[in-house]
Amino acid sequence: MKMKDESQLNQSIKSGYLYRVYLLYGPESYLRQLYRGKLIRLAVGDSFSEFNLHCFDGNALDTDRLIEACESMPFLAEQRCVVVDAFDYEGLSASDRSKVDALLADPVESTVLVLLVDKEDFNPKKSSKAKKLIELCDKAGAVLELGHRSASDVARFLRARAESQGCTLSRELCDYLTQRCQSDLLTLSNEMEKLTAWVRSQAPEGAEGPLEITRQDIDQVTCRTVEASVYNLAKAILGDRFEAAMELVQDLLYLRLEPTAILAALSGAYLDLYIAKAAKNAGKGEGEIKQNFSYQRREFVIRNSLRDCSRYSTQVLRRSIQRLAQADLQLKSSRADDRVILEQTVTELYLIANSQG
Repeated sequence: MKMKDESQLNQSIKSGYLYRVYLLYGPESYLRQLYRGKLIRLAVGDSFSEFNLHCFDGNALDTDRLIEACESMPFLAEQRCVVVDAFDYEGLSASDRSKVDALLADPVESTVLVLLVDKEDFNPKKSSKAKKLIELCDKAGAVLELGHRSASDVARFLRARAESQGCTLSRELCDYLTQRCQSDLLTLSNEMEKLTAWVRSQAPEGAEGPLEITRQDIDQVTCRTVEASVYNLAKAILGDRFEAAMELVQDLLYLRLEPTAILAALSGAYLDLYIAKAAKNAGKGEGEIKQNFSYQRREFVIRNSLRDCSRYSTQVLRRSIQRLAQADLQLKSSRADDRVILEQTVTELYLIANSQG
């Protein structure tokens, strides 16, 4: 059964019903681990779980041992649970895939098999092997793709995490935190844990009611992603703040980020601004941009770009992107020092931004 969304899986778990096979895949590692835990608890509980739970590492999978574990009888229980983390069906040898195919074609009634795929490029539309695995698991049990959540879903997630720790977080700051720390739920969950602990530690003794998380708290405690830092670098270059731009470059290099990665992210920031500028010139807005470009779970990037792009001319953005393309070619073909190329490119981008187009 191909499940449409998480609500179907949650309803199934809530009702206590278990399929013989589960295939969970998609980019959200936090959700994979969340449902992994829920399925294990439902399948084996606490009684004799050390005897009825068997976990395999998909990176070093022995298919014969997997089949043996699935076919073993549960110990003083109705069923046992077998979990394969980082399952790489596409990477198996032909003979091992054949064994897995046979197992899925006739799943063991007394075993709940949970397959977790963490490959970013696992795509049934592009891989015949991925498509076959999904078809097999669809017939044998349940399949669910745990895709990126929308910005509103992420905001609800963050606010719920804050409330569970006696804190409050505004919707505006949810967007700011997502932009600063990236939209991966596992990363955001870890950052929220740090953030709420910090806010509670700073509260006056005897303080009552929920504690408000402020922007200053977020800046004080959480880690800024490369994407957020580079977006600020682009704004500094385009905003006639050369010293601030060079300080940001030095900060990124101090963090041991490769110049190639910094330039790649900088190119992305300029492209976001250019797309927003072109859309605005054509009388289009956020909806049309999301429809035509890949900004899933990055709605804040569109909003920020639409807000900021009016400050810059189309010609400046176009010339800047051309210069970044030249820098990328230099990095890949020249023997010059990558750091020197990066600093030279930032300087030239600043000159372009102040050349009046």
